[in-house]
Amino acid sequence: MHKTITHLNKTDLINSTNLPKNFSQKMQPSETTINNILRFAANYRVQKISQNEFVEITLS
Repeated sequence: MHKTITHLNKTDLINSTNLPKNFSQKMQPSETTINNILRFAANYRVQKISQNEFVEITLS
């Protein structure tokens, strides 16, 4: 699979100073969600093949 990726320095990032004070309390994922993220991360790899090209690999 081949996918073009936008580099992080070319994206809009959220400024953490503008977030509400209780924002971190709202961002408490369930155990099931965390397990799904970890399962995906264990099967996912990205390899840089040239300056602007990356190959994404899903192992499962």
